[in-house]
Amino acid sequence: MAVKSQTLNIPEQALQVLRVLERAGNKAYFVGQCVAELLRGGSPMDYDIITTADFEEMLYVFSDMRIVSQNEDMSSVMVSSVGLVIQVSSYCSEVKDGKAVCTDNYLFDLARRDFSANAIAYHPRKGFRDPFDGMQCIKDGIITLKAVGEYPVVLWHENDLDENELTLKLEPKSSLVTDPFNILTALELLGGENYEIDSVTADAIKANTGLLCAMPGRELFRRFTKVLLTRNISVVMTRFPEVFAAIAPELLKAQRYKDRYHDCTLWEHISKCVEFASPQADIRYAALFHNAGLPDCRCRDSHGNTYFYGHAELGRIIAANFFEKYRAELKLRSDTDMLIEAHDTVFTEDRVALKRLLCDYSHDELKKLLKLRIADDTANPTVHEGQIAAYRREVTMLDDIIASGECYSAAQLAIKENDLIMHRLAANKAQAKAVINSLYEAVLAEPSLNVAPVLLDMVRKSMHRR
Repeated sequence: MAVKSQTLNIPEQALQVLRVLERAGNKAYFVGQCVAELLRGGSPMDYDIITTADFEEMLYVFSDMRIVSQNEDMSSVMVSSVGLVIQVSSYCSEVKDGKAVCTDNYLFDLARRDFSANAIAYHPRKGFRDPFDGMQCIKDGIITLKAVGEYPVVLWHENDLDENELTLKLEPKSSLVTDPFNILTALELLGGENYEIDSVTADAIKANTGLLCAMPGRELFRRFTKVLLTRNISVVMTRFPEVFAAIAPELLKAQRYKDRYHDCTLWEHISKCVEFASPQADIRYAALFHNAGLPDCRCRDSHGNTYFYGHAELGRIIAANFFEKYRAELKLRSDTDMLIEAHDTVFTEDRVALKRLLCDYSHDELKKLLKLRIADDTANPTVHEGQIAAYRREVTMLDDIIASGECYSAAQLAIKENDLIMHRLAANKAQAKAVINSLYEAVLAEPSLNVAPVLLDMVRKSMHRR
């Protein structure tokens, strides 16, 4: 039904674009997430307008404005209006072979959209057009996602913008079937803030996860990664494990593992670990896969104690197979592999020990390992908060070591092997190397010693004592 009692606070720059279209004799509406966000009480980042104007007409109508980009196949342009970019598209009933199929009725455009909250059209003068009851999905600042097409046929009756009587029977196909990527859109929104998924749509998502396997692999991986990086990812993982299993069947065993793991199921632990992990792709993927091999590595000793020997290596293999399947970039593969391989690295709140680790890992790698450890232990209720706090202090300590320029490798000593030989403090390379190693140990404990005259004097005194 059309609702006129509520108005939206549309920025003047966006209204100007609408007026330009209408002055040229076109009809136009605001649609999509900008309408839903305004109804929710939020502040949209961008605005979308649909119109009766075709692509060529849009280019003509906006010839006096700055067109940021244009897409003839999708009959769409991006227009800059006093610093705000608005996307303007022709009414479109479907996208076929990468091209928009234009229509003269905005209702068919709404019917092809993903969720009912995004299928609301708004006009400042005539109010709302809401054939799929999207406004009912927006309450108390929360948008509930209902997939268009998962509900009964809509018989729509209205007076259009020109007061013409219009009755139309809308029978849209399920938006989850026509575009399975909408499944990941729903999960990405759920993993963010202020979104929920209604029960019928949730059931449809679970029933249609198999359709994702037919989607282009690189795009599927990109969209899946966006889901994995969301703030509330554990909610997504525990409510929709079927989606994760469809995209990464390697995770099925972890999902089905029934033994308690740190006072919860293994999948619950992995879900929490992913959420607690820093939202960086390599850390999140390491959190997802580092324990994926546990079910196949489980063993018990004669005392009944459970061990998971080799689970890191198996986790690396599982992650490598997943990345190979989706042709992930090499850096993400190698960074994730390093994190999984070294995720059990022992950290102690000791400055010297940290500096020794810097010989094996870069500053960035060590910080990521610590962040992964923090996430893993935060997801484990049996780990004392004091231990997690110690890891956080180690991150700070690590940053301080780098910022202060402290020596953490023999290569950073103020003197080299040749200096010792030149000053006749070592007879040969082997002897010089032994002295350098001894100096390195001293400097690790006391960084202020790393000054060439001081180090040379230390060697001389040592020789005199001998």
